[in-house]
Amino acid sequence: MVQRRQTPMRCPLCGRELVDVRIRYIGDVTARLPWQLHAGRCPEHGWFQAEVISKPPREIFPVNRPGGIARRVVIEGKEIYAFPTIWNSLDSRQEVDPLDPRYWEVDWDRLGVRPPQRAAA
Repeated sequence: MVQRRQTPMRCPLCGRELVDVRIRYIGDVTARLPWQLHAGRCPEHGWFQAEVISKPPREIFPVNRPGGIARRVVIEGKEIYAFPTIWNSLDSRQEVDPLDPRYWEVDWDRLGVRPPQRAAA
């Protein structure tokens, strides 16, 4: 049986679950904190990735491919190269589950644009 890779990251634009998910263990960085790269593709909006270093990611990046360069997304005429997450505006000293999906949500207030209209579920 093939196990499907899971990430709490969703498409920042439509909220859809990502496909072709790749989770790569990069290694231990400063203070022996485990570092992972989460990447996945939205069929409509392309690839996105985030770096997880023992805490939820501070930003989700639109990229041209997993591990690739950031690409531009335009919302309301504003060029976006990174989507700040809710975790970015919280006290990062608190202990949390780094894979808790609520911390991976886009902080639209911080981004300064309205979230795109999402289709009803």
